[in-house]
Amino acid sequence: MDALTDVVQLLRPKTVLMGSMVAYGDWGVQVPSQPGPMLYFIMEGSAQFRAGDGETTSLETGDFILSGNPTADIFFSRPDQEIVLSDEEFKALNTVDGEIRVGQVRSGTPTRIIGGCILCDPTNADLLSELLPTLVHVRAEEGIGARLSNLIAYIRDEAANSRAGSDLILSRLLEVLLIETLRREASTLPNPGMLRGLSDPQLARAISDIHSDVRRGWTIAELAQRAGMSRSAFARKFSAAVGLAPVEYLLRWRMAIAKDTLRHSRRSLEEVAEKVGYQSASAFSTAFSQRVGCPPSEFARMAGAT
Repeated sequence: MDALTDVVQLLRPKTVLMGSMVAYGDWGVQVPSQPGPMLYFIMEGSAQFRAGDGETTSLETGDFILSGNPTADIFFSRPDQEIVLSDEEFKALNTVDGEIRVGQVRSGTPTRIIGGCILCDPTNADLLSELLPTLVHVRAEEGIGARLSNLIAYIRDEAANSRAGSDLILSRLLEVLLIETLRREASTLPNPGMLRGLSDPQLARAISDIHSDVRRGWTIAELAQRAGMSRSAFARKFSAAVGLAPVEYLLRWRMAIAKDTLRHSRRSLEEVAEKVGYQSASAFSTAFSQRVGCPPSEFARMAGAT
């Protein structure tokens, strides 16, 4: 199991399909603000896309978009097109056979878009925001490899053919597509983060070591040796890529696991402390309170009430 899989499992993601839209002629639609990142797939036709005040992106059949902060995502046919918010009233007026239809029906080549919202467990939702770029655009003609191409083909097939279990299958396929997209983007992300660290083989070894034995009191010297680097060079490279010092990353990952365990299990404080590498419940409680802002017992009570 690699570090990226560890994080995704801790996030407990679920992709909720937001439905399908087909547009004709001149049209413009704004997607309402969503509670999680959005995946959009262009099944047919072409469109323009803009996330908030960002740059406009041209989309063609087979392209897909990952929008990391979907507060005002807009799809439209041409510049200066009037934009309509796709709220509940709009959907009620424009939904036919389970699909939103906009524009002058049967006018020209249709554009069909499907979308899914990625919802994660709130316990460690901050990890997802650090992993995701603001926008990823994967073009159909790119050399994106057999795995991603096959995923896209499966998604198009499931979306185009209504069969038993299609919603569940599409949801799972979109989750896998998210992981594959993150892998693809790792080396090009502009900001420091765990994903950038994983794109470097030496740092990936260190991160994987931390994840595989979180109870161990890893030192910079030990991690540097396993990465095949000097202590000083490793520390500089790790901090620059990940945005945290190696030991700080270890402590943060311990807290992420602790929060997930407190929320989703009935383990005692002593068992949670042992699981994440603390010699006593009191030492763990002190560290948890400093980093999370409340004692672990209080966190567990609040989590149980939500």
